[in-house]
Amino acid sequence: MSNSLRSVRVWGYAEVREALMNVYSEPITLAKKVRRKDVVRYLVRLDKAYETLNKVFEVLNALPNPNVLSPFYAELLAISGITDYKSTYLRLRGFKKVVRKLWRHYRIRVKLALTSEEAKKDLREFIGRSLSIVRRLNKDLKKLEVAVNELRKLPCIDFTNLKVVVSGMPQVGKSTLVGRISTSKPEVSPFPFTTKNIISGHLQVNHMRVQVFDTPGILDRPISELNEIEKRALVAIKFLADVVIYLIDPRPSSYYTVEQQIDLLQMIKAMFSDKPVLVAINKIDETSEERLTEVLSMVKKIHNDEVYKISALTGVGVDALLEWVKSRCFEFYKSRHQLVA
Repeated sequence: MSNSLRSVRVWGYAEVREALMNVYSEPITLAKKVRRKDVVRYLVRLDKAYETLNKVFEVLNALPNPNVLSPFYAELLAISGITDYKSTYLRLRGFKKVVRKLWRHYRIRVKLALTSEEAKKDLREFIGRSLSIVRRLNKDLKKLEVAVNELRKLPCIDFTNLKVVVSGMPQVGKSTLVGRISTSKPEVSPFPFTTKNIISGHLQVNHMRVQVFDTPGILDRPISELNEIEKRALVAIKFLADVVIYLIDPRPSSYYTVEQQIDLLQMIKAMFSDKPVLVAINKIDETSEERLTEVLSMVKKIHNDEVYKISALTGVGVDALLEWVKSRCFEFYKSRHQLVA
């Protein structure tokens, strides 16, 4: 997302009204040589009021144009309740043009005013009509404020590079693994759902750059019952993942049973059957060999490919996992090169 989102301000009706009232009442100092000072003061106030109104529409410059908005961002906005982003954005852009026409119209009227009272009346009309527009837009502005806050949380995404999404239930070690293999250093906590947003890091594979995403944990339950945080993780798999790394915590003391974790794996494999999935049994440094053998046997019943055994905390087995990512990386760039050719 654009860096301008980090500093953009979304105005509300009350803020705009206060700012315009200040413009209307603030003293205006003019040079001595200016003629018809009483009228010109209102012309200056009119221009300042228009400058203030333009700040309301600056959010349009920061937000992505809906016509080129990635489905990934559109889906995340929908999860946040903004299902009509395009119409909201276009409505704001339309009213921006209306305000500009009003300003041009009243600027001419103020210039042609014969008295200061006439100029004052025109200024008041411009401010009144503009505020009426902003009042009608207030709900849209609140929606766009939600959109800005949602998009601010997201990392910059390069859709041309290989993207690896680390997935699994809460507390299986996703953030620890992402922190070990990439430039990202997500917060690691002993409490579930510490990761609430999608976090990005980078991994260099020879001359190729791989983007690695840490995602919120997903619980083993119907999609209709997933909360907003869990849905973000599924959206990341759906729209970002070129490959998925699915982590399993094999310990008897894990937050969620191995059966629950395998059920979730089965759901992800069914939902995203077109995506290669690497399954890694994590935390082997805290698990007996007997238990590992038992869990591996359970996983193999639904996952025919190789299952990796790692400790994201100590790094054991991670090199073998990275070799798998490396092979996928070469395949990805080879296919891209063939498409370009």
